[in-house]
Amino acid sequence: MEVVLENAREKFIYPSRNSYYEGMSSDGFTALLRLIGYVIPNKVTPEELLVFIRFLIMDLKEEKCRFYNSEEFKRSFNDYLSIVGNVEMWMTYIPSYLKVVAEPDFYSEFIELFKSAFYQQRDDDKDDEYGCVEIEKDVIDISRKDKAEVLAELYNHAKPIGMGIVQYDPTPMTIEIARVVLEKMGPSFGYLKGRAMKVYLGEDELYVGNYNRDNDEDGLAQRAIAKCRNVTCGDGTKKLILKSEK
Repeated sequence: MEVVLENAREKFIYPSRNSYYEGMSSDGFTALLRLIGYVIPNKVTPEELLVFIRFLIMDLKEEKCRFYNSEEFKRSFNDYLSIVGNVEMWMTYIPSYLKVVAEPDFYSEFIELFKSAFYQQRDDDKDDEYGCVEIEKDVIDISRKDKAEVLAELYNHAKPIGMGIVQYDPTPMTIEIARVVLEKMGPSFGYLKGRAMKVYLGEDELYVGNYNRDNDEDGLAQRAIAKCRNVTCGDGTKKLILKSEK
């Protein structure tokens, strides 16, 4: 039996009709949801929805209506273009929204397709250096790390706490998304999409005691940071410069 999302257009064009949406409402995300609603049919499969989203993302990044040319869409596209802002950040919220408005089997299929399409897993490279240097108890030297990767790994290992479960999104964060988050939000994080962070990434020494405590696992941050590649050599020169490299 084919899995479909019924009344799909209405669910995306009018997200405020869903009570859960109040916890994740923002102008940028609302604009993105409505644009998706304007390009999808009223009944859509997970595969079809992903295709529509991918083409829409391409249009938004290039700021051109190349794939969707209806007058309704063009008007909305131009109206919402300045509101959406950084589309990579807002697109990470889509699975959370679908988890509520779609049936579990639709969500399960979509999230696997979504991860495969937008998130690449890094392959281990024996020539690259990893590890975690702990200066003192729960104080980590991150001077040789890409702080965006540190944020991504800490986020991906963190757990939702208390009411944070309402905003929890199981989709992993990539380094590229983490870079955008740091640029938009700065280096200090209490909670991020419901996950307990409690870290300040503005310096080369990172205290992770509160992160480990709130995630109820001693050494969790150390294990997460150990997975981050060292991007500088001992003399401070850059070791890796390719942003798109796995």
